Amino acid sequence: MGARSPRSDRTAGSKVAQRERAAAMVPDLIVASTPPAGARRTVTGLLLRFISCGLLALGFGLAWRLTLAPPVIAPGSAFAGIFSLLTGFIVGGILWYLHDARRRRQNPDSVSDERLVFSFIVFAVVPFLVLLLVGAVWLLARIIGG
Repeated sequence: MGARSPRSDRTAGSKVAQRERAAAMVPDLIVASTPPAGARRTVTGLLLRFISCGLLALGFGLAWRLTLAPPVIAPGSAFAGIFSLLTGFIVGGILWYLHDARRRRQNPDSVSDERLVFSFIVFAVVPFLVLLLVGAVWLLARIIGG
């Protein structure tokens, strides 16, 4: 039992060698799986865009509530509040798009086409379409209930 055959020594040795090779490859795997700095900046920039557009939307909504909103919120004034919130998001999206377009004009490699189009669609066009949908539903509700 205590004696090992030459064959078992070779397989044990090859397993150790395999483990050593796998351990040597681990840093390469970590480096390969880590996203490049440009991709990390894209994620951070996207998060910054969501946060800044959301803060602008909340600012527009708060400005509406503290200045123009009536004491009792009715369906018409509720639409005005939704309009102000989405307008803040749209304004933020357009400002970010202009920022990207200006950076791209100065240095074409700094902003990709995909980022430029994605930014405009997600932060300006989609909130505008949501605003149109909410307006259509509000108008339909006014006609039906009116």
